[in-house]
Amino acid sequence: MTQVDDLQSKFGDEPIGEIAARLPGATAIFRKLKLNYCCGGAISLGAALKKRGLELAAVERQLAALTPQESEIPESSGEIIDHLISRYHDTHRRELPELIQLARRVERVHAGNPEAPAGLADFLIRMDTALGTHMQQEELILFPMIRAGDPMVSVPISAMVVEHLDHGDSLEALATLTHDMSRLRTPAEHGGRFTPACANFPTT
Repeated sequence: MTQVDDLQSKFGDEPIGEIAARLPGATAIFRKLKLNYCCGGAISLGAALKKRGLELAAVERQLAALTPQESEIPESSGEIIDHLISRYHDTHRRELPELIQLARRVERVHAGNPEAPAGLADFLIRMDTALGTHMQQEELILFPMIRAGDPMVSVPISAMVVEHLDHGDSLEALATLTHDMSRLRTPAEHGGRFTPACANFPTT
């Protein structure tokens, strides 16, 4: 059995809400298939698909494709740059718009919950804009200079380091806004414990 086959075999019995929370990109697949991973997130993926008459194997293949695969550590500067772009830059560009959409949904649906992260969508939009500008500068200025062995490369590197520190501050602010990325809960208690109310919140 290959690594991808092994990954596929693990999704069917897992609660759909847990998949949505831990696997970036899964929510976009679920929304396209009209699967309820929020309030209906407690049931397994296999059960959710069966209710809609959809094939489990096909969806598992899509989810397995989202799971980062083990790969050799790049060694040359060019290989490292290619890895950074494909693994991180492209991922940010693909996933942040989805996160913003999820954040808007959480703020709308749970507006009356004091734990709801009010202002999260707007915060993520600002973060998306800042990251977009930063990544573009790296790809258009810094990375070409590194590939060319430009002796002046330290100049853009210094600027990028400052921006990285600023992004770190933004992540700390994001953690505060989302209560350390914790799962949104309702005031209702079940068995003496608060019950998770929304699978969208931890994905943001």
